[in-house]
Amino acid sequence: MISYIIRKEAMEVSRDGRTRILAIVMLLLGLVGLLAGWANYADQQRNAQFAQADDQTVFLDQGERNPHSAAHFGRMAYKPASPLAAFDPGAAPFMGQVIWLEAHQRNPAMFRPAADSLELGRLSNFSVAGILTVLLPLLVFLLGYSALAGERERGTLRQTLAAGTSTGKLFAAKYIVIASTGIVLAAVTIIASAVMALFSPVALSATDTLVRALGLTAFYALYVLALTGFALLVSALCRQSRTALLVLLGIWALAVMVLPRVGASVAAQTFPIPDGAQVWSELRADIASNRVAPDSAEYKAAEQFVVSRALGRDVSLAELATMDLNASGLRLEVTEVLDYAVLNNFYADIYDRYAGQRDVRRWFALLSPAIALQHASSAFAGTDFVAHQHFSDVAEVQRNNIVRVMNEDLLLNGAGATTYLAGENFWEEVPEFTYQFPPVSLAWRSAAFDILLLLLWGAIATALAWTVTRNRLTV
Repeated sequence: MISYIIRKEAMEVSRDGRTRILAIVMLLLGLVGLLAGWANYADQQRNAQFAQADDQTVFLDQGERNPHSAAHFGRMAYKPASPLAAFDPGAAPFMGQVIWLEAHQRNPAMFRPAADSLELGRLSNFSVAGILTVLLPLLVFLLGYSALAGERERGTLRQTLAAGTSTGKLFAAKYIVIASTGIVLAAVTIIASAVMALFSPVALSATDTLVRALGLTAFYALYVLALTGFALLVSALCRQSRTALLVLLGIWALAVMVLPRVGASVAAQTFPIPDGAQVWSELRADIASNRVAPDSAEYKAAEQFVVSRALGRDVSLAELATMDLNASGLRLEVTEVLDYAVLNNFYADIYDRYAGQRDVRRWFALLSPAIALQHASSAFAGTDFVAHQHFSDVAEVQRNNIVRVMNEDLLLNGAGATTYLAGENFWEEVPEFTYQFPPVSLAWRSAAFDILLLLLWGAIATALAWTVTRNRLTV
């Protein structure tokens, strides 16, 4: 019996001109958004590769030079764009693309695409994820607003139930048809995005891409299930389909357009992120307040550690006092070692503020599944702040490796020299920055709470819709 009802509901959906038009518009917008996102991704990746190659050439061609001077000259760590950024750019346009790796300083990322774009460019740079988040509710609500209220108005609901169709089968058929339509549209765009990601210049592994695509499909499916539950719930509560449509449009405006913006604003006010000038000021103050005296036990232990690491063997304090080393190189590397924890703790606090903002938005996600979907979607696209933090931490490890190689060359080879210059071939020994995208397990950990929220939204909305439908639909 239920198969016949499903076919009947599907036929009515396919014959609805408004549904066909909206579905076609969504697919076209999704295609345009995907192509625009891919063009933006390809442009960013091309620029990053060109700039990184140019940076390497300049570094290798600097000739004879003092190693510490070269350490201040620094290198650049270029963040490759996630292949799935074409689907959901997430926070990536606001987090920066390049980190300057220099001695004594851990710098924030520079060159944020969102800050460098014209206002018109920002409006035109919409994403596939954004289109689905905004338009899927409209599609589902358009399909579901008259599912029960409309049949009640026309008198067909009483006839259907009197013919022996159970309330459960009628509800299930309508729920399946409406939800399937939205899920299929979302899945098509996600699959297309994943296929394009497989052929990107910095493609993730096929397994990783597949897992991310399946995760994204599941999250958008949960979103659609929650929307379907709300559509049928309102349709069952309202006596007229027009009233149901108005109520659902109000829910769409509040949950999709208003609450995400309000949540972001409240989060930014609750956990403000310092700007570039403030970061520099606060960081210098932290470093200065944590400096230790050169004659302290902590400083002597750091000297012993630095020399032992440079020589590849344990060095006692007594032996250290008799060694012929470059004092400047030793002091510089000791400073790097002592400042390492201060720099990392400072940036850990910055990222704790981003995490605090996300937690504030999660409170608003209790009122809007769109917020939970945004968090989960950007996490699995590899474009949330957690993915950026991973890049920043890897870049900091690279910065320490670069500075260490230069300081150790000055420390060991510059002893007794008034002015020490490293040879032209030395720069080839300095490690080149390479970056591997974090595994999908990081995305699971980052978005676990948001996934749970989506599950709860889908389950609660569906349960409420079924409970109200069962109680209100009577012959």
